[in-house]
Amino acid sequence: MACRFPGAPNVNAYWRLLTAPRPQFSAIPESRWHASAFFSENFRDPSTTYTDTMALLPDVGHFDAAHYGIPPRRARSMDPQHRLLIDLAREAIQDAGWETEGFDREETSVITSLTESGYRELSTLQIRMRQVAGGEFGARPADPRWLETVRGVDHLQGTSVAGLLLNMGPNTISSVFDLHGESYALDSACSGGLMAVANAVFALRAGRTRIALAGGAQLVLTPDLLVGLSRIGAISRSGRCLPFGARADGFVLGEGAGVLVLRPLADALAAGDRVYAVIRGVGTANDGTVQGGMHPQAAGQLRALRRAYRDADLAPDSVGYLEAHGTGTTVGDPVEVGVLRVLRGADAAPAFLGAVKAVVGHSLNAAGMAGLIKTVLAVHRGVIPPQPEFEPAEPAALDAARLVVPTEATPWPRSPRPRRAGVSAFGFGGTGVHLVVEECAAPEPVVPAPDGEPHLLVLSARDRAGLARYARDLADVLTEDRLPPARVADTLARRTPFAERLAVVARDAAEAAGRLTAAAEGIAAGRTGELGPGLAVGTVEPGGLPETSAPA
Repeated sequence: MACRFPGAPNVNAYWRLLTAPRPQFSAIPESRWHASAFFSENFRDPSTTYTDTMALLPDVGHFDAAHYGIPPRRARSMDPQHRLLIDLAREAIQDAGWETEGFDREETSVITSLTESGYRELSTLQIRMRQVAGGEFGARPADPRWLETVRGVDHLQGTSVAGLLLNMGPNTISSVFDLHGESYALDSACSGGLMAVANAVFALRAGRTRIALAGGAQLVLTPDLLVGLSRIGAISRSGRCLPFGARADGFVLGEGAGVLVLRPLADALAAGDRVYAVIRGVGTANDGTVQGGMHPQAAGQLRALRRAYRDADLAPDSVGYLEAHGTGTTVGDPVEVGVLRVLRGADAAPAFLGAVKAVVGHSLNAAGMAGLIKTVLAVHRGVIPPQPEFEPAEPAALDAARLVVPTEATPWPRSPRPRRAGVSAFGFGGTGVHLVVEECAAPEPVVPAPDGEPHLLVLSARDRAGLARYARDLADVLTEDRLPPARVADTLARRTPFAERLAVVARDAAEAAGRLTAAAEGIAAGRTGELGPGLAVGTVEPGGLPETSAPA
């Protein structure tokens, strides 16, 4: 797996954020747009919003095009959502341990959810403003220099159209990594991420592919979505998202992305893969004919959930945790709790309920990925993450559904059956998806690690600054998670080596973290060669030997 969500640049950071949840909501930075120009307390102007709060990713324009062999001009014309998905596809392949060992690229598919492109609007701004200046949409501007003040991202050029089409997100991943299975984008609004995963499961079951990269991305680069969702009252006026909470008044618009690597369980076990969880059941449905079109429909949600548990061949009350769509709206939350009560029945065993939008906001078509990755990590680690700042709106409704909202990280209750959970996402157009995920019964592959034996950790990067960052990041992970050096060394050995190398010898996590921190400081200071006991840094030229040997 790989992900980016506000406050969480990777999967490990995401888990730490979820188990000690701090809502990632803040004022819109001026680097996005001038929020004050669209903010209005009286809210009479139809192009304004009543909030300046969102949950955003930093540095969404950053992309190392040279790393992927993509020409700079072509990279500039690519939707940043596509660039983000390329990065996450690489990280997910790394997480699978396949970067150096390889995998079946001939039978690997890419299915992603992409809903809209604010970048396309920015890129075609000059064309649209030329129409405005020409009087096509009204009066011609009086100032003849007015058109020259309009600047888009870049002039349209030969590669622009391909870079702005949403289908080119997955297609570019297939191109960059030389993958030859199915490759397409889909859009079912807020259920899109889970729908991409559902379609990947269907393709794997049908034998159309052997491996699938599935996920979704959402960036908010223009104020259009914020203004539009404010007009229908879905956005929180208080700047908080409190699913099922007494003071809930809507959601905070957010960003994010996630990618999963999927393959049949039998193939994964035969290959000795580490398996986070098993997707046991998939259910999808649409509301059909509705009055009004924007209100959640209990019957449609119930269809999706029942189909998922029928597909899994499990009773709905067999799951110990439910990750809800949970938008924090006064319309949506009661419907969802009511559906879960009907689904589970009056005699169901108690289960925990949560919704990640309270922490990272509503990332629209990527929201299902936020919920799914959270749930997979909970099943894998045996811990149920808490909800922040929770006071229930309807305690009786939760009690009737036999649901408990945790307010602190909770060990998964012991049971003879595997840990199981359900994840929901419901789209704006009425398309809902529910996945049933289950703990993998097979033990994780064991990396031999004799007690007290030293292990060699080899880090690499394209430049020294990147190598120093890498060392600091890995030291933080080792400090937080106390990972065995043997497993860390095995993971690093499966990654593509670059010219700048750092070799670290360590016997345990604490020693490894300390030496990595010291190495990062030495690299940042411009030192090379042996930096101290068990530490060496050097450059490996293409086809050559390192300028300094690794420590023994």
